[in-house]
Parts: sequence; C-alpha cells; structure tokens
Amino acid sequence: MQMKKLPLGIQSISKILADRDYVYMDKTGFIKELLDEGSPHYFISRPRRFGKSLFLNTLEEIFKGNKELFKECYIYNSDYDWQEYPVLYFDFAQILNTSPEQLETGLKEALEDIATAYGISITGASSQSQLKRLVMQLSKKNQVVILIDEYDQPIINNLQSVEITKQNRDLLRDFFGTIKSLDKYLKFTFITGISKFSRVSLFSAINNLNDITMEPKYAGMMGYTEEELRVNFRDHIQKITQERSQQGNPVSEEKVIDEVRNWYNGYRFSEGKTCVYNPFSTLKFMQIKKPKTYWYSTGTPSFLIHQLKNHLESMVSLDGTTATEDELMDISSLEQINLEALMYQTGYFTIKGYNSISNRYLLGLPNEEVRSAFINSLVKNFAPITKLRSSRECVEALEKHQPSLLFNQIEMGLSSFAYQVFVDAKERTYQAMLLSMLYGMGFTPLSERSTNTGRIDVILEVPKTTYILELKLNSSADKALKQIHEKQYFKPYIHKGKHIVIIGANFSSEARNVSEWKGELLSESGEKIRELFP
Repeated sequence: MQMKKLPLGIQSISKILADRDYVYMDKTGFIKELLDEGSPHYFISRPRRFGKSLFLNTLEEIFKGNKELFKECYIYNSDYDWQEYPVLYFDFAQILNTSPEQLETGLKEALEDIATAYGISITGASSQSQLKRLVMQLSKKNQVVILIDEYDQPIINNLQSVEITKQNRDLLRDFFGTIKSLDKYLKFTFITGISKFSRVSLFSAINNLNDITMEPKYAGMMGYTEEELRVNFRDHIQKITQERSQQGNPVSEEKVIDEVRNWYNGYRFSEGKTCVYNPFSTLKFMQIKKPKTYWYSTGTPSFLIHQLKNHLESMVSLDGTTATEDELMDISSLEQINLEALMYQTGYFTIKGYNSISNRYLLGLPNEEVRSAFINSLVKNFAPITKLRSSRECVEALEKHQPSLLFNQIEMGLSSFAYQVFVDAKERTYQAMLLSMLYGMGFTPLSERSTNTGRIDVILEVPKTTYILELKLNSSADKALKQIHEKQYFKPYIHKGKHIVIIGANFSSEARNVSEWKGELLSESGEKIRELFP
C-alpha cells in the first residue's frame, strides 16, 4: 500500500479528501458535537498554523451539504441532516488592514465577492450595511452560516501603532455588532483568532459567543494527539527509522516518536490532560525527517519582541509563571498588553499544570522548538552579539585549549539581559541562552546529544579539538566535571584523531551568569593531559 502524502500547506478539505491519498486527522466528530450542543455561535483561540483554516473549511463544506466528500469520516455515518446553507466565509489574514480605510474597503470587497458568488448584488455605504443586506437576502434560501478566520489580524498586525489598532478595533466592533443583530437569520457562527482581545473588539459587540478555547472536551480539536500521530504517521515514522539505519544511525520507532514529542508536542489548552502536537512542524518533520524550528521560522513574533522591549518590567519567567483563566483570556489594554496572556495565546507559553484549589494555571514553554527558537530571538534582540569576538578569534583560542576567551564572551552576553529574563529560570534556560550565543558567534554547537549513559549538554567541534560541556545551576563546576567522568561522555569521541576538552560549568541564579568553570584536556585516546582553569 502506497504511503499517504503529507498535506503541507493545504487548507482545502476537498483537496485532502478527494482521492483519499493524503494523511488526514478526522476532526468531524468535534463538529458534530458542536452542532448537537445547541449553542449556535462559537469562538476559539489557537496559535497560528494550528489548523484553524482547515477546520473552518471543513465546516464550510459540511454546511454546503457535500456529504460524499466525508464518506470515511465520523460525521458521514452520524444523524446529521446535510442541509445546504448559504455560507459567508471571511479570512481576515487576506484583508488589508494597515489602516482603517483599507480594512473597510477590504471588508466591502469581501462581501461583494460573496454576493457575486451567490448571484445577487448588494448596496450600502458601509461594510455593516452591506453585511446586513447580504445576510437578509441569503436567508430567503435558508439560514445563513458565518465563518470568520483570524478575526484579530487587524489588531495584531498593527500593535506597534496604537492609534491604527484602536481605529481598526472600533471598525471591527461595529462589524461584529452587526452580526449579533442578525441572529434570527443565522444558523451557525464560528470565529477563530490567535488572541482574545476582550472588551476591545469582537467580544464587547457580540457577547453571545460561546468561547470554547479552554474547554477540555475541545482540547484536541486542532493539532494532533498522541494517538493520531501514532496511527496516521506510522508509515512515515517507519521510513525515517529505515533511512537512519541505512545512514549508520539506527534508531527505534519509539525513539523517533520521542524526538517528535520533545520538539513539537506539549500544547495544552485546558485544565484537562490532553496535549497536542504542533501540526505544521510535525508535518515538516515527517517531510524533512529531522527536527528544526519549522513553525517558529514561519513567523518570528516581532510584535511579541516589541512588547518585551517596551515593557521590560513586565517580562515573565521563561520557566514558569501562573495565571487565572481570566488573566490568560483577557487582553483588555492595547497600551500595555499582559505578556502572560499574549505569550499563551500566541503559542509561546502553554499550560503545564492546573491547581484546582487556587484555580491557577502553571505556564511554561511547550517544547524544544519554542524554547530554542524563542530564546534565540531574545539573544538576537537583547544580547550585544555584534560586540562579541568573532568565531575566528574564539576558534584560535579553543584550538590552543584556552577556553577563557569563549567564557568571557558568554559572560558578557548574559550580563546584557534584563534581570527579568532570568526570574525563576531553570538550568535548561541558561543552557539555551548559551547555545543561542554560540550560534550568534558563528558556531554550530550540538545539544542534548544522547549516549548510552545519558545526554551531553553541549558539544562544540573545532578543527582539531572536540569540546564537551556539562552545565549545572547553583551547584559546582567540580560536580559537572565529575558527571562527565562518571558517565564517560567523552568515550564516543576518542580515537577520532582530535584532542578532547571536557568542561564543567556552573551558572548562578543570583549572579544570573556563569559563576565558575573547570576543564581538562584529554588526548585523542581519552587520557588526561592537564587541567584547564580560567
């Protein structure tokens, strides 16, 4: 049986299901549950590239009555009646919004395009009046369905200009207020976005929306669950294990799944236990067959970095903070946005735990992709990498087995960060900061390299020497160095024709920097030659 194709970049459910030759996670069971629930107006917030557009397109095809398209899906064999309804679909990511005038024009053009598709014409001086007339005319055929994707783009895209953001907000509020006034003509409304700007746009005007963003039963509606990954990507995972074996790097299927889980799982959207994988990055991993920061690289969060730069006093711990549901789902000020809420809603924080007594959620970075890439963005924007020595100078020093220059640069970089970056920081955050600075200096370090005795924190290769670093937090360089010896992390690198330098380094949370390091120079056969000190 031929391996199914990966639906990368495809947001058309008809294209995915037409020939049944694409991988597809059937989410129509959630749609049936929404329809049975009886509440006709819904909102959900999810990070970008998490399947919102595909889900809305699935709703569109179902409401258009295209039953045969879903022949192998849950909803096909349910008691859904498959009536045909007029559908108004708005994708705000495709509507120009750099000014309120552009946004108004874009809305009117979208409404006119929908009217033309249904063979009718509409008039009206504003998008609100055109919307009202379009819905009323279409309702003569049947109740109308309204689907809105990325409603908040006119706000998020303009956060650096509060004046434009406010004007766009006011226009959105009026537009969505019109939707509420048309309730008797509507069968169903589903609205998606990245963030929930309550009291500033949609939610002050259309307060009959059922917000299911943090409802446990809908936590797996977008993204891939563990079971979905194992069932639908089984052939792709087997192919990865085969190819790695052929390349001399044998690995089990469980190891591949562990790798995908570590990099792309961890998104939790409710107090329930359901976690999902980032669908975009998971698909890219199955295609490229190695972990990289696929999702993050498609849209560096410039608006988030802008907020961090402007409100350093509000910077939150990368290794955990707590918030109530209201705090997470309520961005009520455009002038100074709550960073915990913004980072959670945009996918850079996720729920790590829930305290049912205090009703507070524990937040943190979801996985290795976000951790490594986000910290790399912080380093680029906050640490003076341009002032650090070039990698050529550092390489020359490292080849002479003099790592002091490198550690001096690292200490300089870490000292440039605002202290808020390190609030409650754990060992892995310091490790990620170190790796990002090494990358910024032109090195290509390896991290968390597995051996049969454990994981090596950092490996740094220069032409004639291999450096192995073990990092500790609030401990000692001696303890880190001892771990390298006890677990023999250097063993895979002996007899390679290169010297080996092993280094134990300790970070101090009080100093927010490297407090000490010690090292040893080993021969290419692993014998100790001499000790290295700052």
